[in-house]
Amino acid sequence: MARVIVIDLSRHNTLYVGHDRYFVLRAGGPPLLVRDHCPHRGGPLSLARPTPDGRRLACPWHGTRVGVAALRRGCLPMVRTGDEAVVVLPEDTPDDTPVSVLHKEVLANLPPGPDPDAGDPDASDRDTSDREPACR
Repeated sequence: MARVIVIDLSRHNTLYVGHDRYFVLRAGGPPLLVRDHCPHRGGPLSLARPTPDGRRLACPWHGTRVGVAALRRGCLPMVRTGDEAVVVLPEDTPDDTPVSVLHKEVLANLPPGPDPDAGDPDASDRDTSDREPACR
């Protein structure tokens, strides 16, 4: 049976499920609960900055661009009513896994900034917008 929790989105934006961390991403649609883990080398995507077009996040560790569409495909199921969200945890989460919610600064929800890779010929090598994220 699936395990669910309730989060108050007005007070919390980060979820820990055991050692896995998720954050609330607000990327031009309904909020998403996505894994705080870059598929390239595991950097914290909550500290990533959106690209100027708002379609990707630039990882703070290596500049890898991760597509919001890919993050959306791997997000945890969440049903919202106002500021309250009911979240379905991953199916393989044991019942005794500790779960906690808290509020952290999430840079990924700031307005898009200038493209840090403008003029960088190797920037396209780091773009993972079309790859599936390693979320689960």
